[in-house]
Amino acid sequence: MRNLRTVLHYFGVLLISFAFLQALPLVISVLYAETVTFPVRIYAIPALIAVLLGLLMITLFKPAPLSEGMAMATGALGWFGLSLIGAVPYWLALKITYLDAFFETVSGFTTTGTTLFVGLDGLPYSILFWRALTQWIGGLGIFTLFLAVALRSGISNNLLSSESHKATTKRFSPGVFTSLRILWAIYIALTILCGLSLWIEGMSPFDAVVHALTTISTGGFSSHDASIAYFHQSGYHYVAMDYTVILFMFLGGTSFLVHWNLIRRRFSALRKNMELRLWVSLIVGATLIVAFGGGAHASLEERIRASLFQVVALASSTGFATKDIAGSFFGPAAKQVFLLLMFIGGCVGSTAGGVKVWRIGVLGKLMRHQLRLVSRPPREVVPFVIDGEVMREREIYRTAAITFAWVVIAAIGSLITGLLTGFGPLESFSGMISALSNIGPSYIDPAAYVTMNAGVKVFYILAMVAGRLELLPMLLIFSRRVWR
Repeated sequence: MRNLRTVLHYFGVLLISFAFLQALPLVISVLYAETVTFPVRIYAIPALIAVLLGLLMITLFKPAPLSEGMAMATGALGWFGLSLIGAVPYWLALKITYLDAFFETVSGFTTTGTTLFVGLDGLPYSILFWRALTQWIGGLGIFTLFLAVALRSGISNNLLSSESHKATTKRFSPGVFTSLRILWAIYIALTILCGLSLWIEGMSPFDAVVHALTTISTGGFSSHDASIAYFHQSGYHYVAMDYTVILFMFLGGTSFLVHWNLIRRRFSALRKNMELRLWVSLIVGATLIVAFGGGAHASLEERIRASLFQVVALASSTGFATKDIAGSFFGPAAKQVFLLLMFIGGCVGSTAGGVKVWRIGVLGKLMRHQLRLVSRPPREVVPFVIDGEVMREREIYRTAAITFAWVVIAAIGSLITGLLTGFGPLESFSGMISALSNIGPSYIDPAAYVTMNAGVKVFYILAMVAGRLELLPMLLIFSRRVWR
């Protein structure tokens, strides 16, 4: 019980910090004169709930040092708790079921991008902004924001690992707080650059802000039902917009440590970066297969641009679309490539979801390493080296365990989806991969998500949070030892 009291105390601090974010959609509501038909209470009520619950938890429960397991459990519970409160504006404003509101909020905070909302073009601006903001907050993680504004002595390392449980623990600097400042500075700068570029290219200021928030976070929520294809239909400078979105989706899916090394001109570190080489190779190879693997006839530039857009959108787990991935524009080979990209995802240390390119690279090198061991004398020691450093055995086991768990959960989830919905194997598997890898698009008709079985929606909610936290923190919730 002592562990539970500690977790609740820190969750209370997080709730109070979160309450202030509810004021931002109110500003949008006032700017666009929505307060008459869209009352202030829609955002004031969840903010008040968050403050009161937060103060109650801080007062009643006293903190103690967090172990790694407790920190991971805190991270998992935090995503659910904040999503429960963040769903209230949708529930009050749109008259939808609370489960659907909760699903949408979890999809936002986990940067998945799967939506149950239709008629986005007619929704209030403040709701559209809140959807985008949830993804921007979730991009670098709720808990990194919490650490930046309410860091408490002695818990920084563990809470950071609870939110961004990665296979490597490299930082920008020795201090956690300094690393966070650098991380958020890069994140904010990229968001501003993306928004300004889209505005210059013809988007309205509101659309530019929304898409900047959801591009860098690799979330994919749009303010239009047609996603980025809306701007193709409306006569904007859509070619320039496509390439701008491609660039910033790629940057969002690339490790922020790469961005920092670029800023510091550490080119030798970039040349040795196995994941970066594999990431670029994956995108180039997938684009060539998709562009020249059959499908609808189009000009060479349009085929390459549409293929590159969709490859980067899926590989980075953003999920924006200019073409329907299940439509006739892409050939059969492209559909298989898309499914593979959805599974792999982006880079470790980025805002992207998926198994991660780094883990795929490690497992590939591990296979080569085992082949080398077979040809060597039994007593010879052959170290396992990644990027010039010997990888610890513990990290090798963790990488293999997380990848295996990902495959098993995806298989079980696909079976459950098929049993409860009647979808075929491709739809069921892509739907589960979409949720677990925080991608958004799948081969399921978007309209089918709205009428989907409630049990499948709950399972997808669990999968989205598990995928965002990279499985282990989610599984630790069900461990008795963590709560003793």
